[in-house]
Amino acid sequence: MNQSTTRRAFLKHATLAGTGLLILKSNSLKAGQSPNEKLGLAIIGVAHRGGANLKGVASERIVALCDVNEENLKKAAQQFPEARTYSDWRKCLEQKDIDGVVCSTTDHTHAFVNVWAMNRGKHVY
Repeated sequence: MNQSTTRRAFLKHATLAGTGLLILKSNSLKAGQSPNEKLGLAIIGVAHRGGANLKGVASERIVALCDVNEENLKKAAQQFPEARTYSDWRKCLEQKDIDGVVCSTTDHTHAFVNVWAMNRGKHVY
């Protein structure tokens, strides 16, 4: 057996083994999404456009809800009872377990909310 045959055999076996590991890793070892892989989101403004945005991120961990209208806030809190509720977005942004903020407030308040959130290291939509 010459050296090129040995290399070919090695490459053939290595390729087959690597392919098998990729298949095994991608399919059979997959355990589902960990709760740690979900973002902790604060939703600021929960009615109208905020309600649509809330539906779009409902699969994440909704940890805080904020709206100046108490009725809108109550309706949203019924859907996400584990979330803390706020009527003041400044108090909301003090909550420690927030990873990101979905800001659906009126146009003239977006900048204030988003800048406060980004200054606290939060991701913003």
